[in-house]
Amino acid sequence: MLNIQPLAMALFVAFSVTKPAVAHEIPQSYDRINFQVSAVEEVANDTLVAVMYSERSGQKASTIADEVNRNISWAVDLAKKSNTIKVQTLHYWQDPLYNNQSISGWKIRQSIRLESTDAESLSALIGEMQERLSVASLRYTVSPTRRDEVERRLIAEVLNRFKSRGEQIKVELGRTDYRIVNIDVVTSGQSSAPIRMRAAAMMEDSAVAAPAIEPGVQTVSVQVSGTIELTLPQ
Repeated sequence: MLNIQPLAMALFVAFSVTKPAVAHEIPQSYDRINFQVSAVEEVANDTLVAVMYSERSGQKASTIADEVNRNISWAVDLAKKSNTIKVQTLHYWQDPLYNNQSISGWKIRQSIRLESTDAESLSALIGEMQERLSVASLRYTVSPTRRDEVERRLIAEVLNRFKSRGEQIKVELGRTDYRIVNIDVVTSGQSSAPIRMRAAAMMEDSAVAAPAIEPGVQTVSVQVSGTIELTLPQ
């Protein structure tokens, strides 16, 4: 009986050796150009943010802690009466006071953060709270909803500028087409620095007048930078 297996193997090897190699397609070459465009808009601040605190010092930690805790609880309950004001408790500090390297007393402080788009109501509340709390800082900012709205509009605007600039470069250099290789979008905003306030004297018998502040504006910007590739001249 004839054994054909070695013959088949030999033919397969011969075919594998003599099969012509397929030429790899050479990718088309492009010229690359980097550039950036930006858009800026001034946006009216619509959110007032205040940080207030209660601070007491004394020899007995439990006594002053009780007073600070009561003041903060009173302020939080007062803020919660308004559904337009957000309130959040912040840091709580208890530090020793020294005299001749020995602890002579304690200083305790806790802060709260108040935020509202209803600046008039929050300003009035701050004046009321100053009966028992002090103001650490006040600042205006743009609400997340308003900022997102502005950034969306600016992103659409600046992307159109990027494409228009790419078209201009293509035409000026006498090319027929281009494609975007990569693109980066960066957003930023400049808000006014917080207004630092000195501790106000506690007034037990009458409310403190509400602070006078102006909202002002904030600059929101969007920058697009990227790389395009131009087709080579034919």
